[in-house]
Amino acid sequence: MKVLEIGRVVALEKTKVWVETIRTSACGSCAARSGCGHRTLAGALTSDKGLVRVGESESLRAGACSVNDRVEISIPRTTLSSGALLLYGSPLVAGIVVATVLSPAHDLIIAAGFFGGLFAAFLALKWLSTRELFGNVEPRLERLVEINVGDSPVPVEIS
Repeated sequence: MKVLEIGRVVALEKTKVWVETIRTSACGSCAARSGCGHRTLAGALTSDKGLVRVGESESLRAGACSVNDRVEISIPRTTLSSGALLLYGSPLVAGIVVATVLSPAHDLIIAAGFFGGLFAAFLALKWLSTRELFGNVEPRLERLVEINVGDSPVPVEIS
């Protein structure tokens, strides 16, 4: 199962494209949206658009895209869940382990050790991801939605 999103191509590379997407949130389907301040806070602190570097796939090559085309991109759900667990869980575990090792020390040293463990884990994750040791986890092009010809987009029908 994949998470699909539609966006607009803003830049081209040899085998990748940069896609601008409109950020959506779960707030629209939440029952507590009228009484929760998260949606208001998120809207004030972030822009509505995100820029994503997307790799080509078997179904759509980067060379078939041009600037201002609308494309559908995808990312596997397992990538999202395992990535979130890795990104949030491993620094917390590292911080807790360092703080536990330093537990006989003064409270200030324990707190510094906890934050040092967090920082070290984030650095390790960054180092590992630059060497692509987690595999290829970037979004992929799925299909052209609209081809931009001049100022008017042309819908693409795929059967």
